This record gives sequence, C-alpha cells and structure tokens, in this order.
Amino acid sequence: MASSRRRGGRKQVTMRTPRLLPARCWLRAWLVALCWCLGSAAAAAPLVLDERPSIAVWPATTVLLDPAGEYSIEQLAGQPQRFAAHPGTPGNLGRAAQTVWLRVPLQVPVGAGVRRVLDIDYPALNQVDLWVLTAGQVQSHQRMGNELRLDERPLPTRTHAASLDLPPGEHELLLRVHTISSMVLPITLRTTQAFMAHESLAQLVQGVIIGLALSMLLYSLSHWFSLRDGVFLDYALLLGANTVFTLSYFGIGALYLWPDWPQLSMQVAPMAVMVAVVAGTRFMHSTLAVNEISRAIALSMRVCGAMAALALVATLAGLFDYRSAQAVVTVLGLTAVATVLPVAYLRARRGERVAKYILFGWAFYTVGALTVAGLLRGFIEPSFFVQHLYPLSMMVEMAAWMAVLGLRVQAIHRNADRARVETETLRTLAQTDALTGLPNRRGLQEHLARALPHANPQQLLAVYLLDLDGFKPINDRYGHDVGDALLVAVGQRLQAQMRGTDVVARLGGDEFVVLATGLADEATAQAVGQKLLATASTAFDVVGQRCEVGLTVGYALAPLDACTADELLKRADAAMYAGKQAGCRLVQRGGRSLATA
Repeated sequence: MASSRRRGGRKQVTMRTPRLLPARCWLRAWLVALCWCLGSAAAAAPLVLDERPSIAVWPATTVLLDPAGEYSIEQLAGQPQRFAAHPGTPGNLGRAAQTVWLRVPLQVPVGAGVRRVLDIDYPALNQVDLWVLTAGQVQSHQRMGNELRLDERPLPTRTHAASLDLPPGEHELLLRVHTISSMVLPITLRTTQAFMAHESLAQLVQGVIIGLALSMLLYSLSHWFSLRDGVFLDYALLLGANTVFTLSYFGIGALYLWPDWPQLSMQVAPMAVMVAVVAGTRFMHSTLAVNEISRAIALSMRVCGAMAALALVATLAGLFDYRSAQAVVTVLGLTAVATVLPVAYLRARRGERVAKYILFGWAFYTVGALTVAGLLRGFIEPSFFVQHLYPLSMMVEMAAWMAVLGLRVQAIHRNADRARVETETLRTLAQTDALTGLPNRRGLQEHLARALPHANPQQLLAVYLLDLDGFKPINDRYGHDVGDALLVAVGQRLQAQMRGTDVVARLGGDEFVVLATGLADEATAQAVGQKLLATASTAFDVVGQRCEVGLTVGYALAPLDACTADELLKRADAAMYAGKQAGCRLVQRGGRSLATA
C-alpha cells in the first residue's frame, strides 16, 4: 500500500510493508483443511469385519453435518468425498446439528458372510436410519430411534440395534441420525453373543441401581407413613424422580414400562429432573434448617422450587420443548445447590452430622454430574463406565442422604422419649404428694381403678384410712418443720410395714390411706389393720424431737362392703371417725350396716 507526504515542497511517495496477520490466518486455515483432509483420507479406510466379537465403528467413521435436514440417501450414496473425519471426541459430537450423516466403509473377508449387530448404545437418539450399500446401491434400509414403538424397531432392545447380514466384499453403511438431545454415538458392531453379553451386563448394572433405589424408596415411604414427617416424603419424591430419569435415560422404561408410548421417552427425563429439584429444595430446606441460618437463602430455595414446579407445568402444557426444559432445569438445579451450599458448609464446620452426610453425597454426585455434562457437550468419549458413572454417583448420594434420614429417625425417637418422660414426670407430679412422695388422692384413685376389677370373695381388697392421734399439738408446739418431718416419717414407717404390692398414700393433712390386695378373708384384713396400728406404738425421732402419736384405722373390704372406689373410701372414712369417737387408737371396719355419712 502506498502513501505520500511532502518534504521540502516535494511530494514523496513511500511504500508500506503488507501486514502478516491475514497471511497467518490463511496459513492456519490451510493447515486445518489439510488436517481435515488427511483425517478424511485416513478414516476412509474400510473397517475389516474379522473374528473379533466387538468392533468399534468410530475409527472408520466419517461425518457430514446436515443442520437443515436437506440431504437424501440418493444424494449421498456413492459420495464418500462429501464426508470428513470428526476431529473431536470419538463417538461424541456433543451439541452438534440436530441431524448428521455417518459413513462407515466395511470389508468382509473372502469366505462365508458375516452376521453382526450394529449397536448404538445411547437410547436418547430420536431417529436413526441405517442403509447398507454395495457398489453404491442400497441393499437394505432399517429405521431405529426412540420415536418408534418397541415392536416397530428392528430389534426389541433398549438401545438402537439392527441386525446385518453381509456377504464377502466391500460395503458401506450410511446412517442418518436426528436428535434433539446431544449427539452421543457409541457405535459398535458385535456378534450376536457379544451383543447379548453386553446387554446382560448393562441391564445387570442398571437393575442393581434400580433395585437399590426401590429399596430406599420403600424405606422412606414406610417411615413417612409411620412418622408423618414430610422430609421422608420429599426424599421419596426426589429418589423416585431420579429413578424415573435413570429408567428413561438408559432405555429401560421404553423397553419394559412404556413400550407403546415412545413420546414418554422424549418428555419424562426433563420432567423427572424438575420434580427432583422441587423435592430436593424442600429436603435441603428441612434437613439443614436453612431458616435458622438465613431467611434470604431460605426464600431463594423456595423460589427455585416454585420455578421448577412452574417449569414442570409449562412442559406438561407443551410450552417448553426438550432442549428448553433441559436448559431451564439445569439452571434451577445448579442455582439451588449453589444457594444452599454455604449453609451446609457452615453447619458441617460446626460438626453437625447431617450437613457432613449431605456434603459427602454432593461430592460424589458432583463427579457424576460433571462427567455427564462433559459427555453431553462432546468432551468425553462415551464408554460404558462413563455412561454409568452418573447413576452410580446419584445412588451414592441418595445412600448418604438416607443416613440423614436415619439421623432424623433418631432425633424423632429422642424427642418422643423426651416428651414421654416429660409427660410421665408431669403425670407423676400430678399424682404424687409433694411432701412425702406418696401417691396423693388422684394417684390413689388410679391404683384403686386398676385393683378393683380383680377383687373377689377369695381375693379381698382392703382400703385402710388412717388418721394420726395427737398430731395437732405436736405441730403447734414444734412448728410446721417438725410436723412435716413427722408426716414423712409416718409414711416411711407405713411403707416399711406393708408388702411391695400394697400402696401407701396421703390424702392430705394427717390422713393416710393404705391399699392392700389379695387378702384371703376378713380375719386377714383385721390382722393387717392391727399391724398398721402398731406402726405408731414407738415414738418418732424427727428433727431432734421425740414425738409420740397414735393411729386410728378405719377400713372397708371389696367386694364385701362396697364395689366402687368412692364407696370404699366413704365406708373407711366413716369407720375411722367411729373409731375416733370410740376412744382413738382403734381398728374399725366400715361394714354395710355402718352409716357412711
């Protein structure tokens, strides 16, 4: 390029050196094109179908992108130059165009023909057309894909599989693949035995995963029914949604659960993840008690859960297609985890086991989630282990979170035990005399209610009502401290004289009641009364004071004198007052002939 400037009144013309950047760009483009061509030439070598039971197809595969879906088999048959080797990850085009063509040249050695099963082990592909060509002429055409019912597929399998019968010579396979998901293409030619062995192994692994999930699902549901704690229902929904996603992703659902409804394979996976986000946010909110740490984070989690629920409704209504639903639920799931992660970390730093279990589960799940994200975006080759790493990591996460449920059960039991102890304590306090520790009137009523049904003429029930003689003068002379200590001593001495099955109670003031069961006859009941009377024959030493008191005892027998608690107490009380009037320090029975008023 020339430029001019004036010097000394003359116009001087200078020449600029051309820039090197465009040349570098052209050189780089030429090198890329050269590598592409070399790769295409190398990939054009036919794939020899020898005795190997499983042969990976991708090393001999070339690719043609068809984003508009404009090509036909007639345009591409016998046109290998239009295909090029894929320079990226083998067997994985990631988020490529929704439609691609694949070309695989084959060579069958001279001799007998071969029978192979072409297997594309990624069930999420929507439409797969397979043509077998010989000398540029179409020999056969088979259709596969999850848009077909199971009985419409060439082979009724969970993957996209077709049987090939190839005579000796050179052939080529042309595949047209259309999907709204990622273009993951792990293609293998297997013998029938190798295909069945591979499928058996895959379904065994997936069966173990589903079996573990169902076991944990039954555990959580049973505890929800018994404990009525919503956390167990949230966990069940989360686990159930993840299980449904696994069934859809690996083709198990289309194989066994909905073989006649292929549209479910297109809809179930993203909707299951939406349900998982809704249930997962609720589970995290409850188990980590997010409200106690931050109300703002708690609100954010509720918003994420609500948006996932709205996205589920929108998907059901047909407002979101597959890719939109997948993008929305991915953003919501990552947002929910990122929001609650600081809460889990803070609680784990405090030593809380619940948060530690949750973080442990997240660690494994993150490995699986990153792996499947790399797989769906074309960064990772789709091997058997890679494809199964996500559900395995998910099961480890769910198992770790089941430990959270175990801690929840322990906490519920501890709270129930604590509540039971508190209730029993309150009940005991309500039925116990605060001074002596003996049952009070309410406690005596409960003992009588339990004992009366067992009373009969051969097993008498005796109710003794005792009143201290001479207690008031002692209480007035020495004060209430001595009086209270004397009442405690009397109660202890009465308990020492009775059997372990008998009950000593204090009604109030200086009145005590003794309940004796299993007495053989009236004479035995009288003897027990005399024994009670004798307890006060010896003076009491309390608080350094010598106190002498006596007892007057009135009693009634069930069922001879009365059959109800109130009636027995009335008769015993009447007998005690009759004894007082007769001179005190007596044992008096309150029979039917004795007035009860």
